[in-house]
Amino acid sequence: MKRSASLVAALGLLAGSSVLAFSVTAPSRYLRALTIGSGIEWRFRPLVLDLNRDGHPDLVATARLVEDPLRIWFGDGKGNLRSIKPTWTATSYAALAAGDINRDGFPDVVTAGHFGAVQTLLSDGKGGFTEKILRRGDGYVAAQLADLDGDKRLDLVLVGFQKAGIEIYLGDGTGTWTLKNTLPEPRPGPTMAGRDVIVGDLNHDGHPDLVAAFQRWGLYVYYGDGHGGFTGGPAAFRPPEQTPESLAVGDVNDDGHPDLVVNGSAAKRNEPSGPDVYLGDGRGGWRASSAGLKVLKLVSAGLALADLDRDGKLDIVAGGNATGNVEDGYGIFWFRGDGKGGWSLVEDCGLPTKGLSVPHGITIADLDHDGVPEIIVLSGGAKGEITVWKRQ
Repeated sequence: MKRSASLVAALGLLAGSSVLAFSVTAPSRYLRALTIGSGIEWRFRPLVLDLNRDGHPDLVATARLVEDPLRIWFGDGKGNLRSIKPTWTATSYAALAAGDINRDGFPDVVTAGHFGAVQTLLSDGKGGFTEKILRRGDGYVAAQLADLDGDKRLDLVLVGFQKAGIEIYLGDGTGTWTLKNTLPEPRPGPTMAGRDVIVGDLNHDGHPDLVAAFQRWGLYVYYGDGHGGFTGGPAAFRPPEQTPESLAVGDVNDDGHPDLVVNGSAAKRNEPSGPDVYLGDGRGGWRASSAGLKVLKLVSAGLALADLDRDGKLDIVAGGNATGNVEDGYGIFWFRGDGKGGWSLVEDCGLPTKGLSVPHGITIADLDHDGVPEIIVLSGGAKGEITVWKRQ
């Protein structure tokens, strides 16, 4: 497996280089500015963070069926990405989370592997890592880092692939994790595959809360007590059979309360299945606000929430298929928010509506410091790739 990635730019092919650069030509529309990792089955949501603390965003992603599942590229702040040689143990493709675990000023990375290896990589800020590996019985599909017990050390939330449900680990600041508890309790019947988990203060009490998604169990909402404990259970505002593939949290209607965005459900083909928005009231109440969003007929895990057009209102970017025909492939869809919980599909914006491999993760970040965020899409399948879409 070659570790150097290929770049397909908007104006041609630059071969044999380990430095990946943007190439852009047209104004006011999104263009495919960068492609790396073509022909690789990428999975989960990629990370964009400043690993080496040089002020420039770096990229972390994971893939299956390759020698080195975890890949890292350093950015130069101009849109160029340079792959770095792996100095860590190759485990398996994994859900990713990042934060300063040992409080040395450098972001660290946790990989929660599909086959049960939880890898903690403490960064030295130069591309090197000190690693610890915790091996568990189940594989994992989602991970989050947050201070759950108020000791100013990051703790770890994992969602299992089949058996684990939600696992809560307390951290000691060195990359060692101690299992605190598991959720849900009691379990609602046979074990079910997890899908995603997010962390946020949903009720304004200063403590992190959790929202998790499971296949056929549906959504679960848990409120933290600030000591690592949680109370809650199944979400009443969405039927369990409508399985979300991915989750995001943000204040979409500017009322000061976190809202929930989901992409995907178990709806029948050719029936609208996402995305969906639920407005939170900050007291545990949720109200559907999906008008203008029910466009996708085949779902994907690709989902991101950000202010794309810099109007001060959050927008949604989601991956999916709008025709219901698998042969059409998948697209990327931008839904502009009106700041009140209303949405409209932005058409003819340059983002493809079909022809892509299934998007497994979307992250939005300003890679080149021009004030306009790029859309980073990670896709799987035989034609998988990582693409950067830049608005001109």
